[in-house]
Amino acid sequence: MADVVVPRLNTNDRTYVLLDWLVDDGAVIRRGDAVVVLETSKTAEELVCEGAGVLHHVVAVGGECRPGEVIGRVFAAESERQRFLAAAPPSGAAAAAGQDGVVLTGPARALIEELGIPLERVRALGRSVVRREDVEQLATPVGPAPAPTDAVPGRVHLLPRSQQGVAAVVTESHRTVPAAFTAVSVDVEQATDLARRLSRSTRCLVGLPELLVKALAGLRERFPLFFGTNYDGRSVRLVDGAHVGVTVDVGTGLFIPVVRDAQEMACTQLADVLMDFRERATSRTFRTADLTGATIVVSLQGEADVTVAVPLVPPDLVCAVSLGGVRRELILDDRGEVVPRQVTTIGVAYDHRVVNGRDALLFLRETKAALEAPTTLAGVR
Repeated sequence: MADVVVPRLNTNDRTYVLLDWLVDDGAVIRRGDAVVVLETSKTAEELVCEGAGVLHHVVAVGGECRPGEVIGRVFAAESERQRFLAAAPPSGAAAAAGQDGVVLTGPARALIEELGIPLERVRALGRSVVRREDVEQLATPVGPAPAPTDAVPGRVHLLPRSQQGVAAVVTESHRTVPAAFTAVSVDVEQATDLARRLSRSTRCLVGLPELLVKALAGLRERFPLFFGTNYDGRSVRLVDGAHVGVTVDVGTGLFIPVVRDAQEMACTQLADVLMDFRERATSRTFRTADLTGATIVVSLQGEADVTVAVPLVPPDLVCAVSLGGVRRELILDDRGEVVPRQVTTIGVAYDHRVVNGRDALLFLRETKAALEAPTTLAGVR
């Protein structure tokens, strides 16, 4: 008998929701078959089975499960499964579905009861499986929300599961990473001109984010500590490639998918990858593998009104770089004449236990130099 065991899918969540069984209870499966879908705060992840035989569901659709928990068993034959069922107490693995076939996950059902939302409104969502986040879309309390006696009465805004995941990372970062921050102003006249020319010639939308990712990837060999991970008080793990996490927020939650081996990509390839990230964020179809493995993070804060942004250093990383919005400035050129230019601000937040301020400034100056003379960024390496 083999077990289907829940792996640790991310560091944000203590529990996951069993969203769907892809194989019926009692069905025959092969080694490597995808059998179940688990929902984290960021993704829906399929798990494959390492054994072959007859699958038995231990945890029901809609149930919560923890890393290391057994949610299914695989028997060599149906007769073996039947002997197990005869000897074991009922497992409650039947799906929590109503007469109309709509499955309510445990967290969704609890929230429906807490808020007193009529089931008719839930069914009107048109979903076969209703999750907590779906119910949160309907979360308008029937009456005034209870509040502590010293609080101002008002409605309670329920944070979606994805934002709760962000909160966990932010809390852990501020608790564990003594971060410092440095920023410099960058003339991006040549960079924006290069991005426009690349976009026209390749019909691929290239912008400052792609050029910045390319510039940072080229600095890994000279500044390996900035790409280090897993500081343990005495050492940092160094990596062979520049795996750049890039923030994406299109209104469906904050995601940090990873561009792997960015140093091997041309800017047009990076543009394709970042566009795919935005599409995946819109449809919420990221996999856990898309969101793990970063060794440095780029926080994109490119709205025109943003002058300086201080990024968060995720736990286990050393460095995060921010890109502000582009603005116009008047400067004196070499002849003493006033001329306009386009500028932005790039900043680096860094774990001060690993990196010192002098090296942070050198790192930013090299990034600035690459963006202000960007011709080498157009191609691979």
